[in-house]
Amino acid sequence: MVNLINRLGRRWSVVLWLLILLSGAEFIVRGPLRFAHARDFNDFISPYIQSKAWVKGIDPYSPANLVRLWPREAQQPEFLEQDLATRNLVLRRGIPTAYPLTALVVLAPMTVLPWPLAHAVWLSINLLGYAAMGVSLALLIRLRWNEIRTYVFCAVLLALAPFHTGLAAGSIAIVVVSIAAVVCLAAARRHDILAGTLLAIAVSLKPQIALPFLLYFLLCRRWRLAGTAIGFVAVVAALAVLRLKITGGLWLANYLDDNRILFSRGSLGDFSEANPIRFGLVNLQVLLYVIVHNRAVANGLALAAGIIAGLWWLFLLCRRSANGQQLLALSALVVISLLPVYHRLYDASLLAFPLAWSLTELPGRVRRLANIAFCLILPFLVPGGTLLEQIELRGYVNAAVRSAWWWKALVMPHQVWVLAILSVVLLVAMRWTANQPSGGLDRFRFGKDETEHLASGPGTV
Repeated sequence: MVNLINRLGRRWSVVLWLLILLSGAEFIVRGPLRFAHARDFNDFISPYIQSKAWVKGIDPYSPANLVRLWPREAQQPEFLEQDLATRNLVLRRGIPTAYPLTALVVLAPMTVLPWPLAHAVWLSINLLGYAAMGVSLALLIRLRWNEIRTYVFCAVLLALAPFHTGLAAGSIAIVVVSIAAVVCLAAARRHDILAGTLLAIAVSLKPQIALPFLLYFLLCRRWRLAGTAIGFVAVVAALAVLRLKITGGLWLANYLDDNRILFSRGSLGDFSEANPIRFGLVNLQVLLYVIVHNRAVANGLALAAGIIAGLWWLFLLCRRSANGQQLLALSALVVISLLPVYHRLYDASLLAFPLAWSLTELPGRVRRLANIAFCLILPFLVPGGTLLEQIELRGYVNAAVRSAWWWKALVMPHQVWVLAILSVVLLVAMRWTANQPSGGLDRFRFGKDETEHLASGPGTV
């Protein structure tokens, strides 16, 4: 810290600390405090109840069971009984959630706690996970306290809106992203069993976020790590199904029905104008639908774009398999994974990975691309799509602007545009580093040559 003050002067050090304090205050107010005041209804209460239903051996995807098991300590929202009677609970509220049975098994220990205590414990888990994620990424890129980038990393990580939204909602996504960061650190340090076990928990909780990490380690031929994860998930899945099989709980039909409804027209996962909060989504369909006005075509184009980007990424990964920049490859993969399938804003907390990469020490034109990537992450300091929806709803945007093509195709889905451009930037960065010697380009490796890398001398995580 003394070195930083000597290098920048007292005025700049004060500015850096002020940015961190402001970001920290925003983080606390928009994240943990909002969740603390949302005890009666949030994103965690449904999986908590569904996990309790699984423990009891009854269908965890039945809306009737969800309402019947609603915690006595939580005030029951008025819409529950009404939407249950009209069979619109899943369509309008997204509950019961369509988390896989494996998630309910992992959350089962939480059900021994009464809801008020479970609510507080879940908040604590989220905050501890968030802190562990920040420390893990900082260790991966070897941040030091006497560097400007350390303070920039802390300030931006605290200010990212996806984390605020996820923490305020009690979303499982924040825990999964946090676990993924710890997995990367454990993998870089060759703690394969630990990394595989943690990765299995993440995959069990939210596959659409954690599976890209498992795919990456498989491609890196980290067989012990990946094998541990796959084996653990298989055991959890078998236990989940066996429990309901023994008790005679019929769940599959309701699970499939919940998934169908959650992506039908007018649902919370819908990307068409029938969903008034569709710009809280960050998947590519939101943008494409504005252009093509056809749900099937938008889905097809998004899937095609995801496949093309994925194949491009795989080709580049194979070309640079002996090179460094493992964090770059993983960052590109997780950003691409956000585009073709349903993701809400809090899933964009995966941007913590390209943020960390953008602050690594890189030479030449790769440094310029890292700077571009960093700038592309900055729009996520605010919940842009949701904020614009509220501005429209309150009449601050006149009808002429709302109907303009540039407003609907560029402004409203701007965060989707940012993710699409960021994926291209990261892929181009992979291309530029493909034929470069690893040298000082990388701070860690996930691949099979880790032993040689660790033996290369001090300064390696």
